Amino acid sequence: MTEVTVARTPESVAEPRAATGLMELDGMLEGGFPVGSLITLTGKPGTGKTIFGSQFLYYGAKKLKQAGMYVSMLEGEKSFLRNARRIGFEFEPLMESKTFAFLEIPAPTAEGLPALWEQIAREIDENQTERLVIDSFTAMSPAFQTVGDLRTFTHVLLGKIVGGASGCTTLMITEEGTSGAFPWTGVEEFVADGVIYFRLLAAGDARVRYIEITKMRGTNHQMGPIPIDIGPRGIRIIHPHVRGRLG
Repeated sequence: MTEVTVARTPESVAEPRAATGLMELDGMLEGGFPVGSLITLTGKPGTGKTIFGSQFLYYGAKKLKQAGMYVSMLEGEKSFLRNARRIGFEFEPLMESKTFAFLEIPAPTAEGLPALWEQIAREIDENQTERLVIDSFTAMSPAFQTVGDLRTFTHVLLGKIVGGASGCTTLMITEEGTSGAFPWTGVEEFVADGVIYFRLLAAGDARVRYIEITKMRGTNHQMGPIPIDIGPRGIRIIHPHVRGRLG
């Protein structure tokens, strides 16, 4: 049996945090994600990445009055809003109050990438967006010819959004196990400030969901698997402190 440990880094001056909306998880992250950071949410389809991103935006807009935007290359607005209502996230009133926006765009080509990011950056400035979810980085991968193109693009153009004056905290969804995966998949994790994996494992006759924080710059964070549950109010942490190993 092993016991979850907590990574330790030297003491530093506290920095502003973007609460996730999951109280227990925020407690494991010194209050949430560093404001202005880029966090990747990685996992197979159906593991809770979209719900986590939606919950992050809903909490920010509803409780903190922080404008959020969901950029989707995979799901239409009507489908997103319908699925969100099923877990208690009523985004329509937030859209009316301009604290939430949904941007539906097609998967870009190599030639269209600069225009895409300029459009996102413009929307962020116009709406004073503080929270952003991009779904998904995987959908953009075919637009890159080489790993060098991907690395340069991610550093330069994501810097406009994440590292710019807006200080927008961004969650970027990445799909694992999709067919036709490109050999440079994973580079986005290298440039990200934080990485959270979403897993769904068999445990006897049941299926167990959990997340694992493998990277969070400037943060003393929980290490090891963190079991979660998806219910009528979104995601919740089942056991903040896990003993043993899943799977």
